[in-house]
Amino acid sequence: MRHFPSTYRLPCAIAIFCLILGTAFPPLQADSSKIPLTADSAVALAIKGNKELAAARFLLQEAEGRACGAGLLPNPELEAEFAAGQDFEGRVVAGIMQRFPLTGRLRLERKLSYLDVQMAGWEVREKEWQLTLLVRKAFSDFAAAREALAISSRQAELAEAFTKTVADGVDAGFRSKLDLQEAKLSASKLQAKAESLRGLEMESSARLSEWLGLSADADFTLNQKLILPKSVPASRPAGTRADLELAEMAVRSGETDVSLSKATSWDDVGVGVFVEGERFRDNPTGIEPEALAGLKLSIPLPLWQSGSGKVAERQAARKRMSARLESLRFAVQNQILLTHRVMSLRFRSASQFGAKVLPTASEHVRECEAAYARGEVDLQAVFRARDRLAEIELSDLEARKAYFLAYSEWLGALGKTKTNP
Repeated sequence: MRHFPSTYRLPCAIAIFCLILGTAFPPLQADSSKIPLTADSAVALAIKGNKELAAARFLLQEAEGRACGAGLLPNPELEAEFAAGQDFEGRVVAGIMQRFPLTGRLRLERKLSYLDVQMAGWEVREKEWQLTLLVRKAFSDFAAAREALAISSRQAELAEAFTKTVADGVDAGFRSKLDLQEAKLSASKLQAKAESLRGLEMESSARLSEWLGLSADADFTLNQKLILPKSVPASRPAGTRADLELAEMAVRSGETDVSLSKATSWDDVGVGVFVEGERFRDNPTGIEPEALAGLKLSIPLPLWQSGSGKVAERQAARKRMSARLESLRFAVQNQILLTHRVMSLRFRSASQFGAKVLPTASEHVRECEAAYARGEVDLQAVFRARDRLAEIELSDLEARKAYFLAYSEWLGALGKTKTNP
């Protein structure tokens, strides 16, 4: 048996030990099951995976299917006649009849079906736009709920640490047991509040998951927090809003429908060809065959039908759509103006909390804790300062959440689905 020198035994033993340790305890890896999320990525996921939106996209396919059969000539008609008499006398006629419109009805039908396809596409775009607004709001709710849980958990941890400090003071003999009981009660209350906020965070996560087309137990990693920007975005006019485009397409479709209703007042005429064969008796020569070929014309009477009522109905519908378009444009302008003003107001309110109120409240808590440590104030002053700070932190969060909700409303008024210009 071969023996290794002692200088090599220790490194070998260390290598074998490290191999065993690495096998028993594999290296930690990042949790790949969590979905990284920002407001824009949430919108992209929703447009891709929302179940209702996926069903709405079939509207476009339905309109395309209808357009395939629009503006075509009717199928030709096959005509046949057969008559028989005595001594093999008779007549056979066979022909084909095709009807043609006297007006541009087929062209107008194709144009109307093309507009229907475009309108179906804008209907899908409108649903995407509405879904974008809902997803942005749900993302803000979820981000606010998760941050509220983090704030409450941090407050509970600070209360627990402060309770340990008071307990050390009781053990040293210069703190009251009553102060320790009150400190424990305050820490327990904050822990209970954190647990209640955990339930709200789960509910907001489940609602967001539903909009994204994911299961309710989907786990997210927030890569975007509710942090105020340096300034409010500048006011701007509306971009391409799906509802405005859809209303404009409806006006164009109404104009085409008026022209089509006028064109349908004229009936179609039929043109055909036929072949006729006949056998008849011609004395004294007997049975004589005869063959004929010719053209056939079919004109309905009266050729022109009075469609004034239908035309008047279509004209009224077109005027109604035009009035609705103007009303919608006016409403969009007011909506953009109002949402921008509300967003600016929310921004100023949230900035006040972050710049002045919250730092002052945090400094007041530190001063109260230091004063309590020196014996200058009682424990109740510390609790009051902590409670006030907790309220202000949550109020600051609510103010920032209100700003981002207003920001989502403003983006929706502009017709945007992304935050970039």
